Amino acid sequence: SQLGSLITNAGFTVESYPYYDAAQRGINFDGMLAALNAAPAGTIVVLHACCHNPTGYDITPAQWDQVVAAVKAKGLVPFLDMAYQGFGYGLKEDGAAVAKFVDAGLTFFVSTSFSKSFSLYGERVGALSVLCENKEEAGRVLSQL
Repeated sequence: SQLGSLITNAGFTVESYPYYDAAQRGINFDGMLAALNAAPAGTIVVLHACCHNPTGYDITPAQWDQVVAAVKAKGLVPFLDMAYQGFGYGLKEDGAAVAKFVDAGLTFFVSTSFSKSFSLYGERVGALSVLCENKEEAGRVLSQL
């Protein structure tokens, strides 16, 4: 994936967690949750907030609650990839996973792509948002971007 290549080129190790189970034609949620619970604190976890690419299978709101709880309990760093907001169930509905992380009081990253939603397929247009715990943390983050 392009994101995986970007992360690797930045010097990080990329590993995968179970997600899609082809034999079941659905999500291996138990495997995904077990992998999150086994990850060391501080691990950056890339999660597709909606319209999972490449499978098209999204986890349910109740499963998102479990993911948020695991991320919070294990001290993981969520990085939500939001490339297709509005292409699933609607703008608000597709943004619900982001809202769950906000409500949990977590610091996290959201990458938002506008290439598809603005029909700019030949361009890479997007934004990186960082939700911080407080103004001081935001200042530290901004000094590094």
